[in-house]
Amino acid sequence: MKRRTFLALAGASIPATLAGCTESESSDRQSGDDGGSGDGDGPVQFIDHEWYNNGAYDAGVTGQLENVSGDTLSYVEVSVYFLDEDGTQFEESLDNTNELADGRTWEFDAMFLSDDPSRVDDYEIEWDVTDF
Repeated sequence: MKRRTFLALAGASIPATLAGCTESESSDRQSGDDGGSGDGDGPVQFIDHEWYNNGAYDAGVTGQLENVSGDTLSYVEVSVYFLDEDGTQFEESLDNTNELADGRTWEFDAMFLSDDPSRVDDYEIEWDVTDF
């Protein structure tokens, strides 16, 4: 299997309104293969992540992400995009948490929900942060 592709969102913020609250999210992607560590430019940083495959309905990507923002983050989401050997995205998954305190590390698990994990050749991963 190819080495996993790591994508992290840059620290750009886009103000928007969501149910009367102010929402800011990172929206730019950066690509690179840095062994799972983040680039340090955003409010969160990946510590590590890896693919696991224990058979049908027991596969996915697990890892750790740290809040380095200086503030408690209202909502953090990790999205994983699963790719086949041709680079075609055929499945996606996510995990999320609320109220991630500054300096705290969160362990995520984005499960692969299809019955054929052997089809996964690579994955891309990104995060989104929303502050209300």
